[in-house]
Amino acid sequence: MTFDHLLDAIIGPREHFHDMECHICGYDEIFFLHPVTKKQIGVACIGCNFVMKFDN
Repeated sequence: MTFDHLLDAIIGPREHFHDMECHICGYDEIFFLHPVTKKQIGVACIGCNFVMKFDN
């Protein structure tokens, strides 16, 4: 499964909101917004293969 497919499965529809350096691996950690509500819905790091959806 590619990282984009993983994001689709866990976070769903999303817009890129903000990125910052991951404190674990040094790659970019990307924060996502829901495209309609504009609420933060998750964060992901391709370097760590980490994806987390925020509970709303």
